[in-house]
Amino acid sequence: MSKILVTGANGFIGANIVRACIEKGYNVRAFVRKTSDLSTIKNLPIEFAFGDLRDRKSLENAIEDCDFIIHNGAIYSWLPKWWMGADPGKVKSMYDVNVRSVNLLFQIAKEKRIKKVIYTSSESAIGIPNEGSIANEEHFASKKELSGHYKISKYLGERVAFKWNKKGIDVCTILPTVPIGAYDIKPTPTGRILRDFMNGAIPVYVDTGLNIVHVKDVAMAHVLAIENGKPGNRYIAGNKNLTFLEFLRLAADVVGKKAPKVQIPLIIGQTFAFFDEFISVNITKKHPNTPLESVSAARYRQFDCSKSWNELKMPKTNLRIAIKDETDWFKNNGYLND
Repeated sequence: MSKILVTGANGFIGANIVRACIEKGYNVRAFVRKTSDLSTIKNLPIEFAFGDLRDRKSLENAIEDCDFIIHNGAIYSWLPKWWMGADPGKVKSMYDVNVRSVNLLFQIAKEKRIKKVIYTSSESAIGIPNEGSIANEEHFASKKELSGHYKISKYLGERVAFKWNKKGIDVCTILPTVPIGAYDIKPTPTGRILRDFMNGAIPVYVDTGLNIVHVKDVAMAHVLAIENGKPGNRYIAGNKNLTFLEFLRLAADVVGKKAPKVQIPLIIGQTFAFFDEFISVNITKKHPNTPLESVSAARYRQFDCSKSWNELKMPKTNLRIAIKDETDWFKNNGYLND
């Protein structure tokens, strides 16, 4: 039975990838840090390799005797990119892990004769041709669309992966759109929206669009790419294009809440986010409720996902199920107000 190394195995997408691998009959080795919270993958029939993506020795040990790698590991965190600046050490760590360690992992993968590497990219690495247009895998993000350090680092990491594809390693990249579902431990920005909506903290909305997908489908796309993915190809792992209001209305219907009725102009949202971020950076030292990066990037980011559906045979789970899975998980794990 083939063995897959899954990096970032304890994270939101990673924990679901591990389960998809098990479902498809693969042996799994989870690569995580010794300090990682492993609650999302505890009691699963997997083995663990502990280490750091920046450390060659721990990567060599983890990759040993594996057949495939799903490289999902990355630093996913908010870092201010605006005038108030970010901690230089944290910025360096993000690029070290999300870009430079990708190159290291592929070096070792080539040495160990890994059959195929599936790299988790991001929908932010996809460019939108025109406002309101539908993008596909052929569109690459422009510099102005990469509004934060995480987005920049994931774009650069994907470019590194494709360089190694040209050097003889079979590589496919998976670009998740906006996944929702169980094990959203941090949670993600969209997860925070659902959590806050459940807690009655989303009274207004802005006019924007997004593509929502069940995280289980994203995870399965990674695993299906091992057999079905064409080397050197990108695959957008998404499901349905919705306006933000449509998404909130769907969530409201699923969980029995009322959707907001008041739309605010984007400039008001940006102004609020600016002051929220200023206070967070300079006073509370906590993650802002509304990062300016996210609001400033708010536009119609909608995608043609048919390549993943047709070539990978990626499933398309009803989004009502995805919303219920995430909100139930939040409820069962203490993320919601009583």
